[in-house]
Amino acid sequence: MSFSEKVLHSTSNSSELDNFSEKLHAVAGAVSQDVDIIEPPADMVRGVPGRLSPWTLMVVVMELCERLAYYGASLMFSIYLQKILGRTKPQAVALNRVNQFMSYATTILGAIIADQWLGKYKTILGFAILYLIGLVLLTLSSADFSIDGGFGFPGFCIAVFAFIGFGTGGIKSNVSSFMAEQIPTGYKATKTPGVYEDSKLTVERGFRYFYWSINVGAFIGQMVCPQVAKNKSYSLAYMIPAIVFFVGIAVFVGGSKRYTKKKPQGTVLLKVWRCIKYARKNKQEGQKHWLDGALGAADQEWNDEFVIGLQRSLRACKVFLFYPLYWAL
Repeated sequence: MSFSEKVLHSTSNSSELDNFSEKLHAVAGAVSQDVDIIEPPADMVRGVPGRLSPWTLMVVVMELCERLAYYGASLMFSIYLQKILGRTKPQAVALNRVNQFMSYATTILGAIIADQWLGKYKTILGFAILYLIGLVLLTLSSADFSIDGGFGFPGFCIAVFAFIGFGTGGIKSNVSSFMAEQIPTGYKATKTPGVYEDSKLTVERGFRYFYWSINVGAFIGQMVCPQVAKNKSYSLAYMIPAIVFFVGIAVFVGGSKRYTKKKPQGTVLLKVWRCIKYARKNKQEGQKHWLDGALGAADQEWNDEFVIGLQRSLRACKVFLFYPLYWAL
């Protein structure tokens, strides 16, 4: 007996059958409204961006607070090192450049940890806590009792190079993509026939909010913190980024139960490393490119398209060889 025959057999009268039919249509209607359409609908005339969910905006708020903390604190480093810690201008500039280098170099570490082991949410939260510890330590090391006790400069170096530099890099490599992952993929019908919410346009809207948060946070931090340092003290000026970032972490954690958290699937950087090792090991004479040794490796995790794309990427990276000269000026 088929499913439909069993349903009809179990329904004793027409009223019960009508009730069953109404419930079935209600469930089907609810599912059609809640589930996004993956492929573009046949009757689609145009797409519009959808609204950003509150938990997506929580990630944006986290980024605003982090940028305010970073630019608010780092803008004062050079003058603070010279005026309070007694370093020369070349020394202060050099230390500031090391901080900038770490802020970008540690993004690679953050990306590997997220993709290979922890996932983006746990990685962002872990590096954020590390970051916050650095801001608190920076605040304490700039207080009068720390300066008088000789802990000012050691405390600054520990806070900036052991905590803040790693923290901002680990967040930077994951937070923007994590924000985009909170937006469901697909198309969703609106009240207007032929008009659908397009997730690609919603992601564009999300990144506009995201980059506005960077600019707003940086602007507020650069405007407020130096003025507080000038009129009050550096300890109070460094305390502001610490407090703001604590609020940002609290907001970020507040959306934990609603976030889309994708499981780590392995980092492409380690895959690239294994591909390069294999190519060097299987290098043969007459090859046009030193990565050609990885082509045709049927028993490996990559294909020829991946190897060709890696070759193009390495050629494109040659432009970055001029960056050290630029930053050295």
